This record gives sequence, C-alpha cells and structure tokens, in this order.
Amino acid sequence: MTRVSTLLSAALLSVPLVACNTAGERADTGECPAGEVCSPATPRGLHFIGNDLSDELFGGNGPAPTAIGGTQEVALEYDRGNGDRIALNLPYDADDDGGLGVTVVTHSGSVVTVEGARARSNYLRITDPATGELFDRYELSGAALKSMRLVGTSFEVTPTIRPDLVFGTGEQEIGVALIGDVQTSGGVDATRIVDTSMVLDLPGSIRTGWDSFKIPNAQVGTYPLDVTAGDKPKAQLLVDIVATADALTPIDAGTKTVQPGSSTTVCFQATSNGRYIYGLTWNFNVDGQAIVKGKSDLARNCISVPAGNRTSGSIPVSAAAAGKQVAINVLVSASARSAAGVAPEVSSGVTRSVPTAGDRASM
Repeated sequence: MTRVSTLLSAALLSVPLVACNTAGERADTGECPAGEVCSPATPRGLHFIGNDLSDELFGGNGPAPTAIGGTQEVALEYDRGNGDRIALNLPYDADDDGGLGVTVVTHSGSVVTVEGARARSNYLRITDPATGELFDRYELSGAALKSMRLVGTSFEVTPTIRPDLVFGTGEQEIGVALIGDVQTSGGVDATRIVDTSMVLDLPGSIRTGWDSFKIPNAQVGTYPLDVTAGDKPKAQLLVDIVATADALTPIDAGTKTVQPGSSTTVCFQATSNGRYIYGLTWNFNVDGQAIVKGKSDLARNCISVPAGNRTSGSIPVSAAAAGKQVAINVLVSASARSAAGVAPEVSSGVTRSVPTAGDRASM
C-alpha cells in the first residue's frame, strides 16, 4: 500500500472518531459532574452537536469555538435508554454559567443559539426548569477571528492540508474557513471557528450553508467575495476561476509501484501559477480503461491502479484535466514502495486545528 492510499484510508477511518466529542460531561463519564445535582430524566446525559464545517467529510461533530460577535446553533440530543439518540424533547433551561466565553442568546425546540463573547471558555448547562437539576453540560469556547481563507467542499487529495486554491470553471461550491485564536491552558491555539451569522456577498452566487456558497456556472476571472464575520469589519477574499492549468503532475514525486495481487492509489494535481486547481473533472486511463471522475466522486483527482494478474512489468496510467495531460508507468514489484517524495494530505476537515501561517486574509 502506498503512502497516498495509506493516507486516504487513515483519513476515512479517523473522521468518524471526531463525532465522539459531542458527548456532554455526564454522557462522557457516566457520572454526575462534581458540584452538580443531576436529573433522573437524562441518566445517559446529552449530546451537543455544533454547526458543520463545509469541508468536513462527516458532520454531526461537537461545537467548534464560536467567533466573538458571531453565533452558533447547538443541537441537543439524548438517549432515552434504547441506544438511539433523538432530539431533546423535554422542557429545559439553557444556562451559560456566567458567559465568560460564550453566552446564551435564545433556545427553541432542541436548539440553543449562543454568541461568542470573549476568548475564554465556559459551560453550557442544560437544566430541568422545574427542579434546576442538571441534564448535562458541555464546555464551549469563544475565539477572536484572526483570518479566513477559501476551501473546497468536496473530498480531494491535495499536496498540503491547506493549499492555496483556485477553482475550475462550471458549477463550483466553495467554503469560507474562519480561523481564530482559542485560549487554552498551554497558550493560544489557532483553530477553525464558527459564525452562523456570517454574511457572504458575491453577485450571482447561491448560499448553500452558513459557510459556503455555490457559483452555478463559474467563468474565468477573479471575483471579489465580501465577508462580514464575528466582530470584524467587512473583509474581501478573491475567488480565482481558471480554465487551463500550467502543469499537471502526480502529487507524490516518487516512483509509483504496486505489489502483485494488490492495488495502489495515484493522485494528481493540476496547478495554475503554483496554486492547486480545485473542482475539476478528471479523465484517467489505466491500462487502456478510460475512467472519468467529477464532483460526485470521492477523491476525484486520484485513481486506483490494480496489478491484476501481473507479477512484473509496468502499468500505463494517464491523467488529464484543465487542458493538460500526464502519463506515468506504475511498476509491478514484490517489494513495492514509493521513492522519496512529499506525502499528500487530504483536504477535507479531518481536523479542525490549523497552523496560522499563510492565511489569505488576515483580520
């Protein structure tokens, strides 16, 4: 198995684990938190689900930090004892425990709307309005918005987890990633944050989510996207649409090999002025078999290369996109391994933690 396919497998296996962080303290430990009196109505506690990020492969995760001056909707669920979680259907009060970092704005049905106040953390406490007893609690954080960047919303494999993106022509869905500083016991960490009140203004676009929009038929050019988020003034991101690439190459620079009786995955990148072109249609040919991968395909810029019944020799593979084409040979070898190269990383939201250097628009 090559490093590319290993990364893909590891990413797909790791993403569902992120959803474990929905459990409130009581649901997580199975015990009533110290200093609290807990209600018998929710013996298994609650789960707290935040707003999805547009580039996460799987949603339903715990709440990310909320931008100071911005909002987030936290959905409450509980297990009534049969193993299935449902939306909280009990009367409740939502208490922000002093609101050092996040304050409660309102709640309706099973959803609590909170607002970021400061770069601090505090509990969101859900209680029985009749007795004041705790259903469960979850620590939320506020964060100062520091920068933002454009992200893809499908699942592609890119040279780094934070590539500088341009986009192909035609229908494109694009996300806006908000980056903020969160205060932790070890200092300040940069991470993805949420503001569901964010305003995105790009003429001709269609809003598809709190942090995403669709261009129905993107044409070549550079388009200014106005973004108003958190407590910051309006900022601008440039959406670059290109039709042709300067270069098309395999992402991993090493020699491609596959073991007999197995298969390997080869990923490619099309670039324009050194920037990765997101959202292309890819045309592959593997040993004479033509394969087309588009927006509905997982890892559209990657192709599986099976050894078939070969025990030696090579398998011809070609890839074409954005007006460029490249051909390579995948060697069949019992000791298959890639030569030294840069291992690619998946572009979807395997983790919400990000480095700070190189964000396109600083606040």
